[in-house]
Amino acid sequence: MNSDSLRPGVPHIPGLRDSVPGAAYKKGDVIDQKYEVYGVLGSGGFGIVYLVYSRESKGVYALKTFRDEYLADAQARERFHTEASVWVDLGRHPYLVRAHIVEEIAGRLFIAMEHIAPDEHGLNTLEGYLRQRPPDLAQSLRWAIQLCHGMEYAYSKGIRCHRDIKPGNIMIGQGKVVKITDFGLAGVLGPSQAMSGIKLNTQQGMVGLSGQTIEGTGFGTPTHMPPEQFTDAGSCDERSDIYSFGVVLFQMASGGRLPFLAPSPTDNSEAEKLRFGLEMHRLHARAPVPTLRSPFFPLIQRCMEKEPGKRYPSFKELRGDLGPLLRRQTGEAVIPPDLGALKGWEWANKGYSLDCLGRCEEAIRCYDKALELDPQNNAIWYMKGRVLGSLGRHEEAIRCHDEALGLDPRDAMAWSNRGFSLDGLGRHDDAMRCYDKALELDPLDARAWYNKGCCLDNLGRPEEAVSCFDKTLELDPRLAAAWNNKGTSLGKLSRHEEGIRCYDKALALDPRDARAWCNKGRTLGGVSRYDEAIRCFDEALQLDPRYAKAWYDKGLCLHHLSLYNEAIRCFDKALELDLRYTSTWYTKGTSLSKLGRHEEAVLCFDKTLELDPRDAMAWYAKALAQEKLGRSQDAVRSYKQFIALAPIQWPKQLEYAQQRVRELDGR
Repeated sequence: MNSDSLRPGVPHIPGLRDSVPGAAYKKGDVIDQKYEVYGVLGSGGFGIVYLVYSRESKGVYALKTFRDEYLADAQARERFHTEASVWVDLGRHPYLVRAHIVEEIAGRLFIAMEHIAPDEHGLNTLEGYLRQRPPDLAQSLRWAIQLCHGMEYAYSKGIRCHRDIKPGNIMIGQGKVVKITDFGLAGVLGPSQAMSGIKLNTQQGMVGLSGQTIEGTGFGTPTHMPPEQFTDAGSCDERSDIYSFGVVLFQMASGGRLPFLAPSPTDNSEAEKLRFGLEMHRLHARAPVPTLRSPFFPLIQRCMEKEPGKRYPSFKELRGDLGPLLRRQTGEAVIPPDLGALKGWEWANKGYSLDCLGRCEEAIRCYDKALELDPQNNAIWYMKGRVLGSLGRHEEAIRCHDEALGLDPRDAMAWSNRGFSLDGLGRHDDAMRCYDKALELDPLDARAWYNKGCCLDNLGRPEEAVSCFDKTLELDPRLAAAWNNKGTSLGKLSRHEEGIRCYDKALALDPRDARAWCNKGRTLGGVSRYDEAIRCFDEALQLDPRYAKAWYDKGLCLHHLSLYNEAIRCFDKALELDLRYTSTWYTKGTSLSKLGRHEEAVLCFDKTLELDPRDAMAWYAKALAQEKLGRSQDAVRSYKQFIALAPIQWPKQLEYAQQRVRELDGR
């Protein structure tokens, strides 16, 4: 899709860029067939925010995710996951920027946020107002009281501390209403995280500073931080936010001036950053608040007490002093907002968001709430079915999809999700009929093509599966799972080099996909590139140390390299995680045999045969080990079992077993 086909009527947004370095998408792109990209609103730390139009809801959003260079950064991904959870738990409040939905696309999370459009002067933050159109006392009081209401609500939802209250994080929406944003630090810090770096930005006489503990993870803004946040950010609480808001109140009362500001760093050196941070800490900890001739000043002084115990204990108490000031000034009062009950679609969006965050049981409860309010909504039924299917509760999932299809037989997504659950029950032919129906209704549904490809692969039809994955990737080239599964199907067709290229594509999109690393390793091992394969398995196991199949496959490569002791250690690790994986018992037995440990090998083959009595090669390997132990008659019985089960594709082993039976029986 090109930029000419974007939706008309989007207002001019100051600073909106077509693209930036590290952005996965640019103006004119479409994300997951859902979001049309108008441009990049902002990029910093590890995050990036796109301005997008949603084809599904017909609305414009600020779509937040993390930059490509942090795809492999476990800490950045975990922090973003935590931030997304915080937004979902916050829900809806008129004085908070709202997160409408969280979803996973191409292996990464996205948060679709309420977009606060600039006004006719290009302003949408308190920072902008302080710079260009400083508010009078009455407006400052209104905004301060609104912020108190918003923060009171946030604490009621489990937020311990925002940690970054400043003018740039106080949006001003339509009707000049406060919208608090950037709760990214509210749930990500542990105890004793202190400043080690500072970023400096000077713009039109306003200084913006942000402290960072490590690249991509911040802990606050030194110009607005309370003294305790410099030394132990994890210990901060509501009183710490009150201090930061005291700095904001000072700025509103002084036309934007900061109460404390050390000389700016003269360069970007670590020494200058540290010097600035230490001086800002000293000022916050020791310097008196400069006197202002403003009714705000007594409140500011109490907010900015050096000791947390001397500050306002809560935003509710602070609001109790702000309200009378506004009444004396204008005669008005800021009425507490009426939140109202969530609507069905809001419960559904929350359920979908929780599902994408891996909080599946909570998601189901949200869908049940949504269905109580809107039982005729087919989309909610199939979304509930989707999460049930992801939990392996396929029978329940199919009942949900049937409800959805009873309400709308032309719901392509319900047909596709129904097929997924049928696939999970091993009913592959029934699943295929569902996928075909979905694609008949919507031939551009990339997910349905993907599901059909997986089903065809399960049916032993890899050539057709590859064609489906190609169609998927034509529609959505960033779907890492499709590249991964295409590689698997190509492997079954012995097209190994093509398969490896597919895994590389998948890993470029999602470097933390342990399954793709394992699949690539397995393919490399299959063409005897054992050292490369082992490196892939090590990547998979670093991401998921409990990945039993990766331990087994690594052990198999080590076995082929004659590193039998190392191989056995890998097999033991795999068996700690999955005792019922017959191949692990069998291959451990063969490694033990290679080391002459035949008694232990026989025990492993016995375990293999306990799990699968028809495993012909286990009978054969057991017979060989029994012979080494001098147990001739036991070996004969094992050889006979092998002869009875062995396929004709093993003529040499059959011939040898028959010969040994004759020789051993003749003694």
